[in-house]
Amino acid sequence: MGFDALSVKKEKQSGSTRKLKKIQKSIDRINRVYPVCGYSDEGYVKTKVGLKEGCFEVFDVKHFDTNILDEKEFNSLTESYWKMQQIYSDTLKEVHMNLPEDNQVQQEFLKYKIKRTNDYARLKVLKAEFEKLKFIEKTYKSRRTYLFIFGGTAEELSKRIEELTPFINYLEPKPVSIEKKIRILHGMNNFI
Repeated sequence: MGFDALSVKKEKQSGSTRKLKKIQKSIDRINRVYPVCGYSDEGYVKTKVGLKEGCFEVFDVKHFDTNILDEKEFNSLTESYWKMQQIYSDTLKEVHMNLPEDNQVQQEFLKYKIKRTNDYARLKVLKAEFEKLKFIEKTYKSRRTYLFIFGGTAEELSKRIEELTPFINYLEPKPVSIEKKIRILHGMNNFI
């Protein structure tokens, strides 16, 4: 089941005191700036601006290095992008971010290998690789592009996501996990 901050807020307001109402007023001011109020069962992010409620989904899309493409590939890519912008009429936002490198999966794998190895030379190499991964995670940032699709309701949003199917070969959109959505939204609001 998804988390809904609005229903929690309504439950707490039923017997609220004067002090709680003052706190709630300051929270409402924050919500005008940061309108995210939870997520649905489908994993969509719920929003509320004033009286208007909505939701959105975040997709990680395929990345292209335009420096290594030849002219034909580059023209095909820009044509596909331009057609998508012309055909897809609903609200669509592209967000380009520099996020810290995330290599936790590789680190966990190396930890597993380090625990299982008995060979001293191999252990030395694995530990060196593990330290490299930690250094990369701490210092490097990766440029990522995310696609935000918006809808008034979860059904409307699902329909809009289906409208992107003609562009699946070009975009290769993958829905982002809730933890990653939190990191993206945090990064957008806190300039990481």
